[in-house]
Amino acid sequence: MPARIPLAFFTVSLANFLSFLNFAFFFLLPVWVLEQGGGEEAAGRIIGVAGLAGLIVLPAVGYLLDRMGRRRFLILGTAMGALTSLAFIGVDGIGWQIYALRAMQGVAFTCSFTGAQTLAVLFAPASRRAEALGWFGISTILTHAISPALGEEIVRRFSFDHMFACGAVVGVAAFLVSCLLPRPPELHAHPDDTPADRGMARRAVIAACLAMLCYGFGFGSVQTFVPAMITRLDLGRVGVFFTCWSISAVATRIFLGRASDLFGRRAVLIPAMATMSLAVAMLAFAQDLPMVLAAGVVFGLAQGLLYPTMNALVVDWSHPENIGRTQSLFSGSYSLGISACSFLFGTIVENHGYAAMYMVSLAVTGIGLLFFVLRGPSDRAPAWPGAQADISSDEK
Repeated sequence: MPARIPLAFFTVSLANFLSFLNFAFFFLLPVWVLEQGGGEEAAGRIIGVAGLAGLIVLPAVGYLLDRMGRRRFLILGTAMGALTSLAFIGVDGIGWQIYALRAMQGVAFTCSFTGAQTLAVLFAPASRRAEALGWFGISTILTHAISPALGEEIVRRFSFDHMFACGAVVGVAAFLVSCLLPRPPELHAHPDDTPADRGMARRAVIAACLAMLCYGFGFGSVQTFVPAMITRLDLGRVGVFFTCWSISAVATRIFLGRASDLFGRRAVLIPAMATMSLAVAMLAFAQDLPMVLAAGVVFGLAQGLLYPTMNALVVDWSHPENIGRTQSLFSGSYSLGISACSFLFGTIVENHGYAAMYMVSLAVTGIGLLFFVLRGPSDRAPAWPGAQADISSDEK
């Protein structure tokens, strides 16, 4: 009989859902930039500064997660996210204020998501790790369907300031749910189970993270520039794309969530990576909304499998005492790709067009796929038991 997933796991997933519901409203920020008279280059920089700020603080967050407490970082991040969303109200034009607020938002996101993701790993049964992390990821993906569509309707009926206010309200709800979380269990490794070659485990984690760095470019090119492309080419509602992407990803995790637990990580990861590259290639040739939406469905299929499965692989190879640091390295690698893409690809769009930008993105993801095929770790992870036990010290 499969191990039971505890209620606390779903509580942290709810907190993550509400937190992401707040952050996902800002997927429409490129549209706000275009309305303010900026172009794709400015939109990419404004989106990218949040990721850059998050990356700057990520090493400290990863180090402190294993010492000061994961729940505390989740609470801190959700509180900062709510306050920052509120501060966006009244920002007039593209100036230093928008960059400062995006930097604060990036720090808030890093604290809340890294804390929530690490808590999800701790609460998830080891025998259902990829499946559980897939369910946790649904709490993120659902917001991609809800917030952009809802935010677009709020903007059409009222204004961006009203959308920012709604984000602040759900941010407060995320903070309150975070405060209800119990103390998490800890992962403990028995000395006899430590592998002789820790270097092999380290190389496996690094290889997985480098592959995700490349696929961060693919994800970022879609998340950041599809809204601007739809708006610029007057193809229709932006929210419809995110809805198609999200429904596809959620369905994939519901029906295929246990695939890598049953058949191995690589058996799922390599097709998922190839499928995400296919979605990026489709966007390079998209000329109308149906083609863009089809790419969204394919992208959701890939994203539904890629992120939780690669995360499970990293956890498999991580020493339990360093789980916070490896989770930070994993999410940071992905975020670095997204941020670098946001800064660099806007210039490509303005000078050469969307098709050229997506072909560059395709090339980067292709490098990531080739690297993982040749250098990625096997499914034979170290025999760390990952036993969960209550902790007697202060909450971690």
